Amino acid sequence: MLEEAGIFRSGAALRNGQRAEAEAGSGQSRIFLTAAGGVGILTEKERKDWPMVQMNFAPEERLQAHREASALPLSIRNARELGGIRLKDGRRVRRGLLLRTGQLFDASEEDLRRLREDYGLSLILDMRDEGELRRTPDPQIPGAKWVHTPIIDFEFMKQSIAARLQGHREPPPEVAPGRYDMETTLDRMIWMGRQTLKQGAADPGLGTAYASYLECALGREKLGLFFHELAANDRGATLWHCFTGKDRTGIAAGLILEVLGADWETIAEDYETSNLYYTREVAELEQLLRQKGAEEELIAPICGFAGVYRPMLAAAWDYMNRAWGSPVGYLTGACGVTEAELDAIRRRYIED
Repeated sequence: MLEEAGIFRSGAALRNGQRAEAEAGSGQSRIFLTAAGGVGILTEKERKDWPMVQMNFAPEERLQAHREASALPLSIRNARELGGIRLKDGRRVRRGLLLRTGQLFDASEEDLRRLREDYGLSLILDMRDEGELRRTPDPQIPGAKWVHTPIIDFEFMKQSIAARLQGHREPPPEVAPGRYDMETTLDRMIWMGRQTLKQGAADPGLGTAYASYLECALGREKLGLFFHELAANDRGATLWHCFTGKDRTGIAAGLILEVLGADWETIAEDYETSNLYYTREVAELEQLLRQKGAEEELIAPICGFAGVYRPMLAAAWDYMNRAWGSPVGYLTGACGVTEAELDAIRRRYIED
């Protein structure tokens, strides 16, 4: 999410198409990459030097298996599909039709050919904001309809955070005019985390960010549009993406899986699989936080902004359950998705 906001720009960030196999760390849910050398791959020395916070709740071997089963043969980062996922009734999601990825800006010509010819890509749902579109526009893919479905209202999110922190006497760290970088962002996140720790909650203060996406008017409108388009698409594959393919893309993937009938653990494991693609970013952010003396309770929640952190998704699901009865109730009640559209999605994307 820090990358999506244009804040976290690690010099060691992975490039599209560079992948490595991961290994389980003594049965723990830790993310390590075995191969040494190459951009974005942790060396043996780095693995020893970095404590590596535990980010995942699912067993490492389950995430690895899901990554292998869902990975798309593309150089685009975090490119996976929902096809093959088992649902609560024992059926599976139909393969080759529901594709989730990072941004398409750096897609190779071969990627674009595969999407066009092998998957018959007919619909792209771009969840990025206007600034991201200007910096890294999607390439045009013949035969594919492009629809803009941004869900982040930054002003609403800022107000939500401010309201949550009302009453704290300790002022936040000052930011010099015109300065808004990684250093000051982390200082403020640590400050917010410490305020909430004083209230007995181990949350960096932004842990409800996803819920704010769903609660704001923009999020409701654009998620409604997202599902209207998904239901209407009756040919070829649908692909949705944001910048990194993990936060906004992960929320949409979870909502689709809810409609299709997946259980919570399946949804959460698909979400957590993104961490296997952002190992170095998580490790570097953890190192910065430890250098700054951040409390142990804050390391994983804040590192969730470089990777993903399940409690953030759980908070969004909790919001939908409390306010709308269920995630599907949120789609029909808050976003205007009809039962007929939900039925059309189930008919098309669930194997017979």
